[in-house]
Amino acid sequence: MKRRFLMNDTIVAGALLLVAALAALALAALTGRGDITTATLILAGFGSFASGLFLLALSRGRTPDPKFAVLLPVQGTVGIATLLADLGVQGDARFFPPDLEGRTRALVPAGGRMPSSPPESTYSYLTTEEGDAAVITPLAAPCLSYLKDSCSFEVPAEREQLCEAIVEVCRDVLEVSEGVEAVFDGDNLVVDLKGFALADGCRAVRNASPKCCTMVGCPFCSLIACIAAEGTGVPCQILAASPSKKGNDLRLIIGPSA
Repeated sequence: MKRRFLMNDTIVAGALLLVAALAALALAALTGRGDITTATLILAGFGSFASGLFLLALSRGRTPDPKFAVLLPVQGTVGIATLLADLGVQGDARFFPPDLEGRTRALVPAGGRMPSSPPESTYSYLTTEEGDAAVITPLAAPCLSYLKDSCSFEVPAEREQLCEAIVEVCRDVLEVSEGVEAVFDGDNLVVDLKGFALADGCRAVRNASPKCCTMVGCPFCSLIACIAAEGTGVPCQILAASPSKKGNDLRLIIGPSA
């Protein structure tokens, strides 16, 4: 996987203004006419130069408070799980490999039986002979799209390479963990994260209900589940997402859908 760094739009705008300023001032110097046109070029040049510096100053990166940032996705995860539970849905999310159009979706069975695949339609609830289920877009969908579109991420199909890709995503690209291990234990994918930067968010979700972790899955855990489903080619579910009681570690277990 190649990590491609994208320039901030503000930086691009500032740089273009500086280039325009230099071009205007250079043209004014070359003509040397001393008329109103030259004066206009000089004013435009200095104005563009000042605006460019202002935009570049605004583009300086600022990191939000990590303790605040990790709480941003909590209520979304809890809210969707609560809504599904209030509708009578009782199962855990099954994350499916992308369809022919590249859509990644998950089915949350209402009971013990569920449809074998997501529908071609955009309905959010299915009632079929195979079973009933809610259809959701995983919370990880924007993150997965970013990895594929901006970081040239490709999900490998071979197990060892799949584990290596997950380690690289967590440690080197997203930088959410100091140490990452990913291995297959039978058919289950086990991911251990040491010094997990999002651990406080995990605890906040679990404090609401541990069921939220398996019924919906937060953006991070559902990201790993989506990658596992695409890599193995079979629907997967989050079997366990257990943050450590002390410290900031997380063990995530993803298994094939029963």
